[in-house]
Amino acid sequence: MTTSCRRVPVTMGSPMFKSLELDGFAVTEAWFPAAGYLSSHTHDRACVAVMLDGSFELEIAGRVHHCPPTTVAIEPPGETHANRIGPAGAHVVVLQPDPTRAELLRPFATFLDRVSHRHHAGIAGQAARLAAELSCPDDLAPLAVEAAVLEMLVALARLDRDAARAPRWLLRAQELVRARFREPLRVGEVARAVEVHPAHLARAFRRHFGVSLGSYVRQLRLEWAATELARSEGRLAGVALAAGFADQSHFSRMFKLHTGLTPRVYRRLRRR
Repeated sequence: MTTSCRRVPVTMGSPMFKSLELDGFAVTEAWFPAAGYLSSHTHDRACVAVMLDGSFELEIAGRVHHCPPTTVAIEPPGETHANRIGPAGAHVVVLQPDPTRAELLRPFATFLDRVSHRHHAGIAGQAARLAAELSCPDDLAPLAVEAAVLEMLVALARLDRDAARAPRWLLRAQELVRARFREPLRVGEVARAVEVHPAHLARAFRRHFGVSLGSYVRQLRLEWAATELARSEGRLAGVALAAGFADQSHFSRMFKLHTGLTPRVYRRLRRR
C-alpha cells in the first residue's frame, strides 16, 4: 500500500491530501482552503467526488452546482470544469477508477461517463468511513478501502438504474416540476396531472431520484437563484420572490444552508 498525508504544491488542486492507490482505483481525501478557486481544468479519469464538510461550487457543462455536505458529483474524464471553494473550505473524498480496467468498470460505465449531481446521505456516510480507513494505514486498510469503494459505486449504480427504470408517469411528473418549480406546487396537484395517488408519487419520486419531491424543488429554486444573482443586478427580495420563496429572510436562510454563503456575499464573490 502506498499512502500519503503531506503538504504538497498541488494534487487535484488541494494543498493537503491523503491518497491510496489500489488495483483499479485511486482514492483521495482532500482538504481545500476557504475561498479558493480552481480554474477550468480536466481529469484523465472519471471523478466521483463526495463532500464531507464545507462546500464548493462546481461549474461544469454550462451549469453551476452547489455542493454542500452529502453532495455526490460525477465528473467524466476530459470534462472541463472549475471549482469555487466555500467560506469554510471543503473536505472531499474523490474516487478515480482506472480507465484501463474495463472489466471492473463495466457495471458502472453508464453513470461514470456523464455529469451528475445529487445529494445522498448514505453514500456520504460510506465516504466518511472510507476516509477513516485512510487514517489507519495498517495491512487491512487496502482491503477495507477497496470494499468501501465498490459499495459506493454499487449504490450509485442502483440509483442510476432506478432512475433509468422510472415509469413514464414519474418522468412526466419530474418534467412538470422542472417546468414549474418556481410556482407554489403541491404534491396533490402534480399527482393529479399524472393520474396517480399523492402518496405513491412521493414514495416513487424518492426511490427513483434519491431525494424527496420537496427537496428537489428547493434545489431547483436555489440553483436558479444562484444563477440569477450572478448575472443580474436585481434586488435580493425580488430574486427571492421570483425563485418561489415566501420572503427574503427565508430565501437567505435556505441559500446559506445550501451554499455556505449569504446571497449578498455569493453575488459579490461571483462578480469578483
